[in-house]
Amino acid sequence: MVTKIWSSCMPKPSSSPNRVERHHFYLCQWQSSTQVGICYLLYRLIVAIVFLAMLVCSVLDIGRSEPMFEHHYAKWWIYLTHWALMACTVQAWLAAIIVTKGLMIDRNEFEWNIHVARESRLHSVYWIAYTIATVYSFIVTLVYWMFVYDSSKNRVDAVNLMVHVLNSIIMLIDLTIVGHPIKLNHAYWTTGIGVAYTLFSIVYYLAGGTDRHNDTNIYKMLDWTKPGKSIVICALGIFAVFLMHFLCYCLYCLRVWLYARVCVQGNNSKSSSNEKITSITRTLSSMEEAQRENFLNPTAVVDLKESRHDGRGPRQVASLR
Repeated sequence: MVTKIWSSCMPKPSSSPNRVERHHFYLCQWQSSTQVGICYLLYRLIVAIVFLAMLVCSVLDIGRSEPMFEHHYAKWWIYLTHWALMACTVQAWLAAIIVTKGLMIDRNEFEWNIHVARESRLHSVYWIAYTIATVYSFIVTLVYWMFVYDSSKNRVDAVNLMVHVLNSIIMLIDLTIVGHPIKLNHAYWTTGIGVAYTLFSIVYYLAGGTDRHNDTNIYKMLDWTKPGKSIVICALGIFAVFLMHFLCYCLYCLRVWLYARVCVQGNNSKSSSNEKITSITRTLSSMEEAQRENFLNPTAVVDLKESRHDGRGPRQVASLR
């Protein structure tokens, strides 16, 4: 059903697996033009700059009010939150680069008139990073505020809000704007990141690593001194990642459905109405013109050819010549 909806509101993709639709990566879902828009490019640049600023603030603790411990900065990379933030920053800048290149190609009028572009490694890396960033932004926000946040250790400061709230807001907005799809078969990338982080946390614990507060476990619910409980939590977490991926896929389907109903059918009905109005206008104009010619034509003289009386009354026959 989703495939039919997508096909109805977008051009059909090329049969070659090495080619993708141009609008998937270069155009906004909601724009009617087939050219790369300046507004969409500005949006991509703003998002990229915002995520880069968030990354810098998080790494350098700009706006953080929590107390610092030994090797505080060196342990920044051990948190899943920061893995997701790096994915958000990477995908944002890749998107800005891709849209910029699309605009340059449009302006230089290369051979893109069929609106099809070869899928490069840049597109593939961006698509993977975008999917991971979208799914894990929502996962990080939900898990942090539901299970990780501890008012005695964590403070609601600027950095905390940026990496645990603002990231999800931006990715949710992005999910409603971009033109490329979310695919279910990309779930092996998002679940794969969950497996990779689980293995990393085990190795880090066995190596004697500590978190930024010098605790033996990175997260309080991921305590590998109790391996049975931690394995169950990791399994549930990976399953939750898959569910979130499916939810993102459903949001993508909703976006396409809304586009098909609001934009495509609206334009079609508007075009149909315009065609009907134009046809009626042309018909009325033709009739008025014919009447005008008959009334203004000096040769159009009424000739009473026959006038007779019978039992039914007088009869007149008139002709135009």
